[in-house]
Amino acid sequence: MVFSSLVFISIFLPVVLLIYRIMPSNTGKNGLLLIVSLLFYAYGEPVYVLLMIASAFFNYVAALWTCKDTTRRKSVLIAAVVMNLALLCIFKYAAFLAETINGITGLSLPVPQVALPVGISFLRFRQCLM
Repeated sequence: MVFSSLVFISIFLPVVLLIYRIMPSNTGKNGLLLIVSLLFYAYGEPVYVLLMIASAFFNYVAALWTCKDTTRRKSVLIAAVVMNLALLCIFKYAAFLAETINGITGLSLPVPQVALPVGISFLRFRQCLM
């Protein structure tokens, strides 16, 4: 589903806005937005929803850990950034790196054919900034 599709404009958006306006608390509204965001993403890329949830959970725990444990703050932050960049490299640049290494060295490393999750760059950099 894309933002300009009839399903989004005529069904998804009006239903979400109506439920959002009815919700009494900000906690409920935030929970609703989280759930419908996952549903929206799952409509187009159901395979990677669990990866997105796990990544967001990891970043959330890392952020909590940096707030509570001031002695390991820098190492936790570095680990979180490395994990986000590793995910980005795996999905976006693994094939490019394998082809480049094969071309330079003459090796025949297998070139991974990984489907690129929708919005992976945006999600990685957005979670790194939060």
